Amino acid sequence: MFDGQGPLLKRILRQGWDYRWLVLLMLGLTGLVTALTAYQGKLFKDLLDTLTAVQHTNGDRVLLAQVLVKLQSVAGWMLALAIPMGLAAYGAWVTGQYLANRCMRDLRSRFVAHLVRLDLGFHQDLSRGELLTRVTADLDRLYSVQALLFGKMTQRPALALGYVAAIFWVSWQVGVAVFLILVPIALIIGRVLRKTRRRSQKAQETLATTLSAFEQITAGIRVIKSMGSSEREVDRYAGLNQGLFSDRQRVARAKAQSEGITQGSVLLMGGLAMLAAAVLFERGLIQPTQLLLVLTFVGLLIGALREVQRVWGDVLEYLPSGARVYELLDRQPSLVDPPAAPAAGSPTDAIRLDRVTFRYKPTADPVIVDLDLTIPIGKVTALVGPSGGGKSTILDLIPRLRDVTSGCITWDGVDVRAVQADSLIHQVAIVNQDSFLFNDTIRNNIRYGRPTATEAEIIQAAQRAHVHDAILALEGGLGYDTVVGDRGGRLSGGQRQRVAIARALLRDAPILLLDEPTSALDAESERHVQAALDELMKGRTVVVIAHRLATVQHAHHIHVIGKGPDGGPSRVLESGTHADLVARDGHYAGLVRLQTLG
Repeated sequence: MFDGQGPLLKRILRQGWDYRWLVLLMLGLTGLVTALTAYQGKLFKDLLDTLTAVQHTNGDRVLLAQVLVKLQSVAGWMLALAIPMGLAAYGAWVTGQYLANRCMRDLRSRFVAHLVRLDLGFHQDLSRGELLTRVTADLDRLYSVQALLFGKMTQRPALALGYVAAIFWVSWQVGVAVFLILVPIALIIGRVLRKTRRRSQKAQETLATTLSAFEQITAGIRVIKSMGSSEREVDRYAGLNQGLFSDRQRVARAKAQSEGITQGSVLLMGGLAMLAAAVLFERGLIQPTQLLLVLTFVGLLIGALREVQRVWGDVLEYLPSGARVYELLDRQPSLVDPPAAPAAGSPTDAIRLDRVTFRYKPTADPVIVDLDLTIPIGKVTALVGPSGGGKSTILDLIPRLRDVTSGCITWDGVDVRAVQADSLIHQVAIVNQDSFLFNDTIRNNIRYGRPTATEAEIIQAAQRAHVHDAILALEGGLGYDTVVGDRGGRLSGGQRQRVAIARALLRDAPILLLDEPTSALDAESERHVQAALDELMKGRTVVVIAHRLATVQHAHHIHVIGKGPDGGPSRVLESGTHADLVARDGHYAGLVRLQTLG
């Protein structure tokens, strides 16, 4: 029945066992409900035995009085057991759901913590739609699995076993017949439920593809509108949506087969159990009271088995989502600190790339090969050249956001792989071409550079970034309490960049990495942002990537990164100052002429 899902189920249940006192409490309360149900059967049996004795004595007054006393006793016990039974049932259910919620709380926190620790390569390989599916739909379905496993899947089978035990207690012959009938029924239903699980896995993968397409449509709506491709995108999504509909219909048909087989099988089991009881009654092997009790417990067992089948079908349908969640949790970060690695300090001499080769995947072509580069501390180093030359990759390698494939990167002669990765990041501030802002207030976006910053320090950083006046002039009059919207969409490009620069100023890191921070701005916005950058660059080690050479012509060192005449991986084509490289009349001079800076 488990069809390879045993390890996954054990993993989910093992998480619940971390709160074993809750598990034991839930099982204890469930056992109490089962025991009280069985005790009710005993009370009815005693009552029926008394009634049978009276029937055979033609209304003896003494026995009639005994029947009255017995009725009153049973009624009293029923009333006395009502509250304990209700409390036990309530406690078992609430405990199971509390356990599931607690496990899910822990798993969500662990999932997000693991997610942010994974390397950039993972996040770039996995589409946002796929990731959103795992964070939302897959985690929600895994919660459903936990709620069912720690709820009905624990409690209903216990009740069913209690009913079977009660049947054995009343008549072991009928109990054997019920057991022999249950085994083949369970095998048949298990086969159908395995089909449900396989189809559910396919449907969940299709859902991820559909969500990814939807995310691309929403993210690229401006491009879609400007290209007049709205109908094409609607048709593309409709095709994916139809595929999801078909996959889910296949799941529905498998579940319908399971439902039909179960409904027929449990009635077949009930009929055969009653037939066996009738044969035994005819031969005098069981008494009328036993027959009535057997029929009662068989009816209760049928109801419990129906619910177990439905719940188990849901569990198997949702399990593929759990597998996808644990698949991500099992992925190990590619950047791992060595044991007892020391923290990195601020470099005082130079950052060097020594024969560095990097490829994004083991089977991919290298982006850079045997690259040698020296970045002196306290100076401005510019990387220029054609797009796709690996300049942004170099910026990722310097603070070890990625690991080199071969060669090494050293800070003051120490390999960055020999120190704590987090300590490297704390020495660096990064400003990208399209700086990301959180959907939060401007104040909190700036404070993100240093969470302990005071209000005065935040305002000072904004003033140095030449954005303070623009913040106060924003529509709504909220100033620093203005919420910037998704990715900072309520701000202009120049305002967004200057808020990001204020964040970097507040961070006050000794090393500054700039990845084309002004390339997407108009002339007026660029002037404001360049003024903010000039303030940010004071007294820091700066590595800047720029296509607009006017922004780097005063750099201490300029390196032209690009492919050589053979068209192979990128390398350093030229190095020098702006004046030296223009005088050399090589690659850099050609770029200058293209931008009319000569």
